[in-house]
Amino acid sequence: MANRLEFDPALMPRPDFTDEFYAAFRNSLIIDPNHDGVTNNQEAARHLEEQWEVANTRLRERYQAQVLADQEDADRRREEAEELQKQRETEDRERMLEQAREVEKKRIPVYSFVAGQGANRKPLRIHPYAEKLMAARKYVPLWYFLPDAALEAEERAKEVLDTNHYQIANEGGEFSSSALVLVGTHSIRASPNAIPDARLTWSQVILARGTYLKALSLGAWPNEHIKMFAEFFACMDTSEELSAKGGARALVLYQAEMCMDWFKANERQRPYDLAVTNGEVLEDCWKTVRREEFEKTLKGTCIGHSEKQLIY
Repeated sequence: MANRLEFDPALMPRPDFTDEFYAAFRNSLIIDPNHDGVTNNQEAARHLEEQWEVANTRLRERYQAQVLADQEDADRRREEAEELQKQRETEDRERMLEQAREVEKKRIPVYSFVAGQGANRKPLRIHPYAEKLMAARKYVPLWYFLPDAALEAEERAKEVLDTNHYQIANEGGEFSSSALVLVGTHSIRASPNAIPDARLTWSQVILARGTYLKALSLGAWPNEHIKMFAEFFACMDTSEELSAKGGARALVLYQAEMCMDWFKANERQRPYDLAVTNGEVLEDCWKTVRREEFEKTLKGTCIGHSEKQLIY
């Protein structure tokens, strides 16, 4: 500010206008016709004092106004700084609360329990990939419920995993069509050793189905659906097909075809009673068995013929 006072005029000492230093000023007032009341040095000195006092009073008023303006400006700046600090503190609190909410969303909820009441069943131990799909009510091959799959899951859990490595994986699993994504090597993923249901033995189907039926609880299926799956396997157990040659193989193919089809139908919102035998599909399975037997026989015949040619 150009007209800003850098000192307090009240601290300025009043000059001694009777001093010889001001003699010229006094003489000019005495001879000035415009100052009739000034006729000697005493009157001239008093006049100079009065003029100085008027000027100093104005300067003091300006300085006081300046001090007041500075104080108001300082108060305004302090209030703005306090308001900005409060705003930052509010934003920091909101950010911390939001972070806390995000952390809470990722936590597994804690549910109440009955004191003194322990588990009344053996814990279900299945492959984590199967657990993930079962919880989502998706189709899962029976291999994932075999002891080999559980053993693989236990071995995988013991590995020291490097989360900086990634691999390309199908987001929906190997039995669904969806986009390819990058996942960490530590992520729950499909087993490279998994065997399609159609390639299992009947003994493997029998071994896996008990764990499969128990795992249905992971998807919170209604009781009527769990009962349907149980009856589906029970019907195959009591089927006359088992007593026929190749019957076990036919039922393996039937189980593989019908289970996958039922889950597809359920996704289309058109499920059916899986426990009701589909004769047409079963007949197709028998055709496949007969073709496999024919090809095996044909292959054996060709090998035998070739061996005879080598002998002769």
